[in-house]
Amino acid sequence: MLWLFQAEKQEVLHSETKEPMCNRTGRENEMATKNEAHDMVIESLTQGLLQLMTQKPLAQINVSELCDRAGVSRVSFYRNFKSMQDILIQYLTACTDEWYQTFSQKPDEEFLSCFCVELLEQYRRHADLIRLLYNNDAAHLLKEHIFACCKLDEFTAPEEAYPRAVLAGAVYGLVDEWIHLGMGQLPEHFSLRRIVSAVSYQREEPKK
Repeated sequence: MLWLFQAEKQEVLHSETKEPMCNRTGRENEMATKNEAHDMVIESLTQGLLQLMTQKPLAQINVSELCDRAGVSRVSFYRNFKSMQDILIQYLTACTDEWYQTFSQKPDEEFLSCFCVELLEQYRRHADLIRLLYNNDAAHLLKEHIFACCKLDEFTAPEEAYPRAVLAGAVYGLVDEWIHLGMGQLPEHFSLRRIVSAVSYQREEPKK
């Protein structure tokens, strides 16, 4: 997902027609079944981890315990994730991807003026997840998620990396402060433009 630096806006399909089962080949049915099983494993591991995090710190949860809770094997866990933190990052991404795919179709001016408020509203819908992260000293996962959404990684060219880092850091700072302040309402007319203005340097005129 790319939040702030879109190379091009992708067309959103508002409706999708699924092919009837009777028109599928045996191979297609087999693949569909495998995909459904894969999705069930991901869902079971995710929900199992979230449940365990309400009972004990993330650092005290091990893979075997999670697999027992989710009803899946350790092989299934490591086939899909490298660590339990990967589960949380993937879930964070899923929580924002569907929203952003639609939101990104807004005209540029509306995108800039509404982005901050709409983003925080989306996080508010998943407030339980956010609280679990912060209560488990895992707030850094939210930061990693936001920076990844801005396509900032070791492969980013320097001329792109610096402006992306500034904006990604500003967005994370906004979200983090909003969470610490209780996830309330943003000041009226707060926008992405105000973030850009806040990090812009203006030289004071020399005193005469």
